Amino acid sequence: MEIKLIEVAGALSAYSAVHLPFGKEMSDNRDKDNQLIARLIKAGPEHAKVTRGIIYWLEIKAPIYWWREMETYRAGRERLSCESTMHIDCKGLRGQELQKAKAEIPMGQEQRAIDLYSAQCLRNIYNQRKNHRLPEWHQFCDFIEKLPYAKEFIIC
Repeated sequence: MEIKLIEVAGALSAYSAVHLPFGKEMSDNRDKDNQLIARLIKAGPEHAKVTRGIIYWLEIKAPIYWWREMETYRAGRERLSCESTMHIDCKGLRGQELQKAKAEIPMGQEQRAIDLYSAQCLRNIYNQRKNHRLPEWHQFCDFIEKLPYAKEFIIC
């Protein structure tokens, strides 16, 4: 399994937005901002709306069986594009020959995709999968821990 961060955006907007419910502008004190964000996150997803605004674009190469489990996370995750079994493994095939070839693609075959994830989605994945028995989830959670703003918006 390979995971690569392509881009992250929205942190400045999230820091600005966290103060709006209190009628205040963005603070000059990041430590206080982070304490407020941590309190809101611990109060539940309805209070931690700002975590939806931080977006991570990731390129992931993982076995098909892992991608099937990742499909559980739909809110806050969007598929931009992925390798096509139709164009790579089954090129030129049609009809029953194509059906047979697609049915025989092993679940352990790796497929590369670029997805975007909100910090809120990554927080859900991290909390639900960090103790999973499948090693790929440990690798993904370890990667999450190293993301920019992970301590402030994901694993706090």
